[in-house]
Amino acid sequence: MVEIEIDGKKVEVPEGSMVMHAAEKAGTYIPHFCYHKKLSIAANCRMCLVDVEKAPKPMPACATPVTQGMVVHTQTDKAVKAQKSVMEFLLINHPLDCPICDQGGECQLQDLAVGYGASGSRYGEEKRVVFHKDVGPLISMEEMSRCIHCTRCVRFGQEIAGVMEFGMSHRGEHSEIETFIGQSVDSELSGNMIDICPVGALTSKPFRYSARTWELSRRKSVSPHDSTGTNLIVQVKSNRVMRVVPLENEAVNECWIADRDRFSYEALNGEERLTKPMLKQGVPGKRSIGGRRWSTWPTA
Repeated sequence: MVEIEIDGKKVEVPEGSMVMHAAEKAGTYIPHFCYHKKLSIAANCRMCLVDVEKAPKPMPACATPVTQGMVVHTQTDKAVKAQKSVMEFLLINHPLDCPICDQGGECQLQDLAVGYGASGSRYGEEKRVVFHKDVGPLISMEEMSRCIHCTRCVRFGQEIAGVMEFGMSHRGEHSEIETFIGQSVDSELSGNMIDICPVGALTSKPFRYSARTWELSRRKSVSPHDSTGTNLIVQVKSNRVMRVVPLENEAVNECWIADRDRFSYEALNGEERLTKPMLKQGVPGKRSIGGRRWSTWPTA
């Protein structure tokens, strides 16, 4: 075990851990976008820069290994100035469309921009626009101009889903997240990319523009489609299921769910779904289902 100090708190973590892991154990929040506890470390957003004593410049907490006696500060002027500078760069090309963004209200970039963003922009040039892409019926990539290139979706496909469907093409300011040669996203776990996207670049096509997150009430549930007992959160508006997302449970499904659990709620709201018991009748003109005529069960 290695003992380090973070903002005056002593914490012990296994050798080889990163500063970010130590901060989580100490209960200290460090802003981040590309870091995810279930994915490999990319260190490409640089939002988690912290002040490490004896280091000549701010260091990324997610990619800096701990050493015995290390002293880390996350709230000094040096650290906060570095984090605010990174946020300014991230917002340079990000469209200011929070009021109409489907991610509004649960957007990591929106939350951190409140604490680390400036009140005005010094960037006077035209913002970069990325052409939308069609990757299938489940994931919407209509507003890829919002993408901050954290590569969470790329790493998820490669490391968790086992199918590397997304990749980053081009370089520098021309970088884009896209599929290979215009292919669709067909993984059975693809919907998790929507959850881990920290901005509104990847959103749910079935849920898109149907409700706001603050309008939804939440109910804990269990998956009806597998025998593992995947934990779910069913989000409801006006007695109508609007969305299904994972409920984190390390012993069962961690923080992932399959697409059949995420999107099958649409059948609950389908026109063909029976909502009352039906009684077979031989009278012509009654409702026909599967070639047979039925009528509703008498209620009186």
